[in-house]
Amino acid sequence: MSLLRARPNLSFKRKTSSLEKAENHMKFTVAFFGDSGVGKSSIIRNLVGEGYIQEHIPTVEEFYATQMIYRNKTYEFDIIDSSGSYEFPAMRRIAIQKADAVVLVYSVDRPKSFTKLEIYLDEIQKCCADSNRRIPVIIVSNKADLPNLSEPTFADARGIEISACDYLESLWKCQWLSTSARFNLNIAAIFYKLLEKLCPERKIRHRSTILKNKFR
Repeated sequence: MSLLRARPNLSFKRKTSSLEKAENHMKFTVAFFGDSGVGKSSIIRNLVGEGYIQEHIPTVEEFYATQMIYRNKTYEFDIIDSSGSYEFPAMRRIAIQKADAVVLVYSVDRPKSFTKLEIYLDEIQKCCADSNRRIPVIIVSNKADLPNLSEPTFADARGIEISACDYLESLWKCQWLSTSARFNLNIAAIFYKLLEKLCPERKIRHRSTILKNKFR
């Protein structure tokens, strides 16, 4: 009777170096700014997997943490949810100093929230100038699900009407994204856009389709 001998498993798991671990695990701090009621907290709750809440609860300042694995790399985010109901410029400056990136949020049902973007951008530029650094900023238009509401339009130097997206990207060189926290539309895309800015040497190409103006 012939005996079958088990073939030894000659594959070995390569030990991961500390440098590789550092490259595959990156941590960033992201600050969210915006006027009261635009849905900052709802966006963040979706980002961290806590779900949407209809009731508006004023925020003083909240902190969240989440982790995502994307393209075989682990990204950890510390998120600062700043107050929109109360004006605390000193707290915003501290948040900007801590942040690796900033997300500015306005909503189509609150026109005043759009005009306040310039205040936040001015604070970001001044704070970063003091420390001689630059951080990426993404502008988010929330509540795209609301019916019969549209983005503000503007005229360029030639008098031609342009969209809010083109206006913001040309004036402040910031990327723009339309979202709905209620329906979780384009919420994850905020992270992808942030990672494209924060990791430019290895630009991330995600397959998720970023939907703009879906409800219009």
